[in-house]
Amino acid sequence: MAAKRLPATDEERVKVLQAIMDQEELLPKEETILPVRTLHEMRNLTLTFEGSSFCFKQAMDDENRADKQYIDLFKNAQLYISHFIQVLNLCIIRNEIKPSSLLHYGLEETDGFTLPDLSSEETLLEWGDKVIKGETERTYNGGAPIYNPAIAKVKVHYDLFKESLYSLSIYRKNTIRCEANLSELRDKVDQIIWDVWCQIEDRFWDLPDDARKKKFKDYRINFYYQAGEQLSVFG
Repeated sequence: MAAKRLPATDEERVKVLQAIMDQEELLPKEETILPVRTLHEMRNLTLTFEGSSFCFKQAMDDENRADKQYIDLFKNAQLYISHFIQVLNLCIIRNEIKPSSLLHYGLEETDGFTLPDLSSEETLLEWGDKVIKGETERTYNGGAPIYNPAIAKVKVHYDLFKESLYSLSIYRKNTIRCEANLSELRDKVDQIIWDVWCQIEDRFWDLPDDARKKKFKDYRINFYYQAGEQLSVFG
Protein backbone atom coordinates (compact mmCIF):
# COMPACT_ATOMS: atom_id res chain seq x y z
CA MET A 1 0.00 0.00 0.00
CA ALA A 2 1.35 3.40 -0.96
CA ALA A 3 1.93 6.09 1.65
CA LYS A 4 2.89 9.74 1.50
CA ARG A 5 6.36 10.63 2.71
CA LEU A 6 7.13 14.10 4.03
CA PRO A 7 10.26 15.91 2.85
CA ALA A 8 13.46 14.75 4.54
CA THR A 9 15.44 18.00 4.39
CA ASP A 10 14.74 21.68 4.95
CA GLU A 11 15.60 22.40 1.32
CA GLU A 12 12.98 19.89 0.18
CA ARG A 13 10.43 21.41 2.55
CA VAL A 14 10.91 24.85 1.02
CA LYS A 15 10.66 23.42 -2.50
CA VAL A 16 7.38 21.68 -1.66
CA LEU A 17 5.92 24.83 -0.09
CA GLN A 18 6.96 26.88 -3.10
CA ALA A 19 5.56 24.32 -5.54
CA ILE A 20 2.21 24.36 -3.75
CA MET A 21 2.04 28.15 -3.83
CA ASP A 22 3.12 28.25 -7.47
CA GLN A 23 0.43 25.78 -8.48
CA GLU A 24 -2.27 27.68 -6.63
CA GLU A 25 -1.23 30.93 -8.30
CA LEU A 26 -1.42 29.30 -11.75
CA LEU A 27 -5.02 28.18 -11.25
CA PRO A 28 -8.03 30.39 -11.96
CA LYS A 29 -9.43 31.75 -8.72
CA GLU A 30 -12.51 29.54 -8.89
CA GLU A 31 -10.36 26.39 -9.25
CA THR A 32 -7.90 27.03 -6.40
CA ILE A 33 -7.86 24.50 -3.59
CA LEU A 34 -6.52 26.58 -0.74
CA PRO A 35 -8.21 29.61 0.84
CA VAL A 36 -6.46 32.95 0.39
CA ARG A 37 -5.78 33.06 4.12
CA THR A 38 -4.00 29.68 4.02
CA LEU A 39 -1.82 30.81 1.13
CA HIS A 40 -0.95 34.00 3.01
CA GLU A 41 -0.01 32.01 6.11
CA MET A 42 2.04 29.64 3.95
CA ARG A 43 4.00 32.50 2.38
CA ASN A 44 4.78 33.96 5.80
CA LEU A 45 5.73 30.55 7.17
CA THR A 46 8.01 29.90 4.20
CA LEU A 47 9.86 33.18 4.72
CA THR A 48 10.16 32.56 8.45
CA PHE A 49 11.34 29.00 7.90
CA GLU A 50 13.96 30.03 5.34
CA GLY A 51 15.22 32.72 7.72
CA SER A 52 15.37 30.30 10.63
CA SER A 53 17.18 27.72 8.50
CA PHE A 54 19.74 30.33 7.45
CA CYS A 55 20.26 31.42 11.07
CA PHE A 56 20.83 27.82 12.14
CA LYS A 57 23.38 27.23 9.38
CA GLN A 58 25.13 30.49 10.31
CA ALA A 59 25.16 29.49 13.98
CA MET A 60 26.67 26.12 13.07
CA ASP A 61 29.36 27.80 10.96
CA ASP A 62 30.17 30.21 13.78
CA GLU A 63 30.38 27.36 16.29
CA ASN A 64 32.64 25.31 14.01
CA ARG A 65 35.01 28.25 13.56
CA ALA A 66 35.02 28.91 17.30
CA ASP A 67 35.62 25.21 17.97
CA LYS A 68 38.63 25.12 15.63
CA GLN A 69 40.07 28.24 17.28
CA TYR A 70 39.40 26.76 20.71
CA ILE A 71 41.30 23.56 19.86
CA ASP A 72 44.34 25.54 18.74
CA LEU A 73 44.29 27.77 21.83
CA PHE A 74 43.76 24.78 24.12
CA LYS A 75 46.88 23.15 22.70
CA ASN A 76 48.89 26.36 23.05
CA ALA A 77 47.86 26.87 26.68
CA GLN A 78 48.53 23.22 27.41
CA LEU A 79 52.01 23.52 25.88
CA TYR A 80 52.98 26.68 27.77
CA ILE A 81 51.66 25.53 31.15
CA SER A 82 53.34 22.15 30.74
CA HIS A 83 56.61 23.78 29.67
CA PHE A 84 56.51 26.21 32.59
CA ILE A 85 56.07 23.39 35.13
CA GLN A 86 58.92 21.44 33.52
CA VAL A 87 61.23 24.47 33.76
CA LEU A 88 60.15 24.98 37.38
CA ASN A 89 61.06 21.38 38.17
CA LEU A 90 64.45 21.77 36.44
CA CYS A 91 65.16 24.92 38.47
CA ILE A 92 64.52 22.98 41.67
CA ILE A 93 66.69 20.06 40.52
CA ARG A 94 69.51 22.57 39.82
CA ASN A 95 68.95 24.16 43.27
CA GLU A 96 68.00 27.49 41.69
CA ILE A 97 64.63 27.43 43.45
CA LYS A 98 63.90 25.93 46.85
CA PRO A 99 61.80 22.73 46.82
CA SER A 100 59.44 24.32 49.36
CA SER A 101 58.47 26.83 46.65
CA LEU A 102 56.50 24.09 44.94
CA LEU A 103 53.76 24.68 47.50
CA HIS A 104 53.05 28.05 45.90
CA TYR A 105 52.01 26.18 42.74
CA GLY A 106 49.96 23.47 44.44
CA LEU A 107 52.78 20.99 43.85
CA GLU A 108 54.83 18.90 46.29
CA GLU A 109 58.23 17.24 46.25
CA THR A 110 56.51 13.91 46.77
CA ASP A 111 55.02 14.31 43.29
CA GLY A 112 58.43 13.27 41.97
CA PHE A 113 58.51 16.20 39.53
CA THR A 114 55.82 14.56 37.40
CA LEU A 115 53.54 16.75 35.34
CA PRO A 116 49.93 17.07 36.49
CA ASP A 117 47.11 15.99 34.22
CA LEU A 118 46.48 18.74 31.65
CA SER A 119 44.30 16.75 29.27
CA SER A 120 40.91 18.35 29.98
CA GLU A 121 39.41 21.82 30.14
CA GLU A 122 38.91 21.49 33.88
CA THR A 123 42.48 20.43 34.68
CA LEU A 124 44.00 22.99 32.32
CA LEU A 125 41.97 25.77 33.94
CA GLU A 126 42.91 24.51 37.39
CA TRP A 127 46.66 24.25 36.78
CA GLY A 128 46.87 27.38 34.68
CA ASP A 129 45.39 29.32 37.56
CA LYS A 130 47.71 27.60 40.05
CA VAL A 131 50.98 28.29 38.20
CA ILE A 132 50.09 31.93 37.50
CA LYS A 133 49.17 32.55 41.14
CA GLY A 134 52.13 30.51 42.35
CA GLU A 135 54.69 32.39 40.28
CA THR A 136 53.19 35.72 41.36
CA GLU A 137 53.39 34.74 45.04
CA ARG A 138 56.93 33.38 44.80
CA THR A 139 58.36 36.39 42.98
CA TYR A 140 56.45 38.76 45.30
CA ASN A 141 58.30 37.13 48.17
CA GLY A 142 61.64 37.83 46.50
CA GLY A 143 62.13 34.80 44.26
CA ALA A 144 63.75 35.25 40.86
CA PRO A 145 61.20 34.94 38.04
CA ILE A 146 61.30 31.98 35.69
CA TYR A 147 62.00 32.75 32.04
CA ASN A 148 61.53 30.80 28.86
CA PRO A 149 58.62 30.79 29.23
CA ALA A 150 57.98 33.81 31.41
CA ILE A 151 54.75 33.67 33.37
CA ALA A 152 53.46 36.71 31.45
CA LYS A 153 53.62 34.72 28.22
CA VAL A 154 52.00 31.73 29.90
CA LYS A 155 49.22 34.00 31.13
CA VAL A 156 48.61 35.41 27.65
CA HIS A 157 48.01 31.93 26.22
CA TYR A 158 46.03 30.87 29.28
CA ASP A 159 43.74 33.91 29.02
CA LEU A 160 43.25 33.38 25.29
CA PHE A 161 42.24 29.80 26.00
CA LYS A 162 39.74 30.90 28.67
CA GLU A 163 38.25 33.51 26.34
CA SER A 164 37.89 30.96 23.54
CA LEU A 165 36.22 28.53 25.94
CA TYR A 166 33.72 31.21 26.97
CA SER A 167 33.09 32.24 23.34
CA LEU A 168 32.56 28.63 22.30
CA SER A 169 29.98 28.15 25.05
CA ILE A 170 28.08 31.21 23.78
CA TYR A 171 28.15 29.94 20.19
CA ARG A 172 26.97 26.50 21.33
CA LYS A 173 24.04 28.01 23.24
CA ASN A 174 23.12 30.04 20.16
CA THR A 175 23.25 26.94 17.97
CA ILE A 176 21.03 25.03 20.41
CA ARG A 177 18.54 27.91 20.50
CA CYS A 178 18.43 28.21 16.69
CA GLU A 179 18.09 24.44 16.31
CA ALA A 180 15.18 24.33 18.78
CA ASN A 181 13.42 27.15 16.93
CA LEU A 182 13.98 25.48 13.58
CA SER A 183 12.74 22.15 14.91
CA GLU A 184 9.51 23.78 16.05
CA LEU A 185 9.05 25.39 12.64
CA ARG A 186 9.72 22.07 10.90
CA ASP A 187 6.76 20.59 12.76
CA LYS A 188 4.55 23.44 11.55
CA VAL A 189 5.82 23.14 7.97
CA ASP A 190 5.35 19.36 7.93
CA GLN A 191 1.82 19.73 9.27
CA ILE A 192 0.77 22.27 6.66
CA ILE A 193 2.36 20.23 3.84
CA TRP A 194 0.55 17.12 5.04
CA ASP A 195 -2.79 18.92 5.32
CA VAL A 196 -2.45 20.41 1.84
CA TRP A 197 -1.41 17.09 0.32
CA CYS A 198 -4.48 15.46 1.83
CA GLN A 199 -6.66 18.14 0.25
CA ILE A 200 -4.92 17.59 -3.10
CA GLU A 201 -5.57 13.85 -2.88
CA ASP A 202 -9.25 14.43 -2.11
CA ARG A 203 -9.60 16.87 -5.00
CA PHE A 204 -7.84 14.87 -7.71
CA TRP A 205 -8.08 11.20 -6.72
CA ASP A 206 -10.97 10.48 -9.06
CA LEU A 207 -9.18 11.89 -12.11
CA PRO A 208 -7.89 9.51 -14.78
CA ASP A 209 -4.61 7.90 -13.80
CA ASP A 210 -2.29 10.06 -15.93
CA ALA A 211 -4.02 13.29 -14.98
CA ARG A 212 -3.95 12.36 -11.29
CA LYS A 213 -0.25 11.52 -11.45
CA LYS A 214 0.51 14.86 -13.06
CA LYS A 215 -1.38 16.78 -10.39
CA PHE A 216 0.41 14.92 -7.62
CA LYS A 217 3.72 15.63 -9.31
CA ASP A 218 2.88 19.32 -9.70
CA TYR A 219 2.24 19.57 -5.96
CA ARG A 220 5.34 17.43 -5.25
CA ILE A 221 3.48 14.73 -3.37
CA ASN A 222 5.83 11.81 -2.69
CA PHE A 223 4.32 8.34 -2.51
CA TYR A 224 6.21 5.33 -1.16
CA TYR A 225 5.37 1.75 -0.45
CA GLN A 226 5.07 1.15 3.26
CA ALA A 227 8.15 -1.08 3.09
CA GLY A 228 10.15 1.86 1.76
CA GLU A 229 10.27 1.12 -1.95
CA GLN A 230 9.24 4.10 -4.03
CA LEU A 231 6.07 3.87 -6.02
CA SER A 232 6.31 6.02 -9.09
CA VAL A 233 3.11 7.94 -9.52
CA PHE A 234 4.71 10.31 -11.96
CA GLY A 235 4.88 7.95 -14.94
